[in-house]
Amino acid sequence: MSFRTVYGYKYSENGWRMCNRDECVVANVLPYTNTAPVRSGDAATILNAWLLWYHGNVEPISSPVWGWSATNDVANSNHLSGTALDINAPKYPWGARVMPADRIAKVRKGLAAFEGTIFWGADWQRADEMHYQLGFAEGDRRISAFAEKLNNGHLGIYGTAEPSEEGALMALSHAEQVELLTKTRELHHFLVTAEPSMVDGTPFAAATLIRTADYHAFNAHSLAKRIAKKLGVIE
Repeated sequence: MSFRTVYGYKYSENGWRMCNRDECVVANVLPYTNTAPVRSGDAATILNAWLLWYHGNVEPISSPVWGWSATNDVANSNHLSGTALDINAPKYPWGARVMPADRIAKVRKGLAAFEGTIFWGADWQRADEMHYQLGFAEGDRRISAFAEKLNNGHLGIYGTAEPSEEGALMALSHAEQVELLTKTRELHHFLVTAEPSMVDGTPFAAATLIRTADYHAFNAHSLAKRIAKKLGVIE
């Protein structure tokens, strides 16, 4: 894992160290998100949670998401530190205010729920409605505290949360709901944790990674089949 100086800057606009691609992870949590590397650790926990919340509560993600970038037209861009996301970019051209009022209200609701850890580019003088970034600098305790809350089930995105009172989830027993949310958390943890090959460099790292990935994939597939059968989606 490594850091860099870009265009003379060691830190991006929001106070995070400029990094190379190997400091980032890709948590392919939704369609179109495998194009968006983000800074590993607490940053990934929050940014990937924002993607999930946005997709489920604002509008579906319908085009490739942009995350970390090697270069940028803005010298201290937060994309250079892997701490920014551009969502549904074709819908929201830079400098334009085109998002409808009802959708803006949904985004504002999410920003409040994320307790300031996400900043929206629409709040700049020159609007950037596609753009979302970490709202506090690297090392700010509010980042680690909110990431921990998310991992412990806050907002029901990761971890074990109270069962939802709406939707197909209620067709499952309480134990099944808890199992589903727990497996989601385990898979998320695997996706946002640095690969072994980046840490120990041993010849066993790749095999370890593959075995771990197979384990999570098998569990996810088995659980999904059981749920689909219970909901009557498959026989």
